[in-house]
Amino acid sequence: MAGALVLVACGDDHGTSTPSDPDFLDPTCQGDPITPVCAAPTITEKANVSANHIPDGTPIVYDDVPPSSGDHRPAWGRWGEYSMLPPQRWLHNLEHGGIVFLYDPCAPAATIDALREYARARPDDASGQFRWVLTPYPGLPTTIAVIAWEWTWLGECVDSDAFDAFIDAHYRHGPEDISSDGSFQTNWLGR
Repeated sequence: MAGALVLVACGDDHGTSTPSDPDFLDPTCQGDPITPVCAAPTITEKANVSANHIPDGTPIVYDDVPPSSGDHRPAWGRWGEYSMLPPQRWLHNLEHGGIVFLYDPCAPAATIDALREYARARPDDASGQFRWVLTPYPGLPTTIAVIAWEWTWLGECVDSDAFDAFIDAHYRHGPEDISSDGSFQTNWLGR
């Protein structure tokens, strides 16, 4: 990982992000389309250093790409799919026990569709609907990632059995088990 990722908050909790938003991460493919070569995933744990709610407009630096815990914004995202949701928002979703599915913006459409289908098909639990976020993540070191609070699954291909094992072990293990939707909905596409 080349260096820290610095992000700053947008001031709008709805609507559409534009490059003028300080939080903006360009969700478009900036290179060649990826042709994933399936291999064993990498699963890592990183203990949380802090989980403070940092006000909008204050920079947040993440040393890990992608982060799996850390400081984040007070408003978390609605559960579901986004055309782009920055990590300082989805980290709050992880804090509430959810799972985040990330994909490189150059990932094949079939891979993104498979992630979406997997998330939507995951059964409800005792707290209600399965809590998930799906968003592109520029700079992802693999084609896809599945993130839980303090845990990262990095791989090249959708693997339902591996996802099930990872999610069964780490879902709803964030510091706060909150199933309700967040108020942040910029770039939200639905559930």
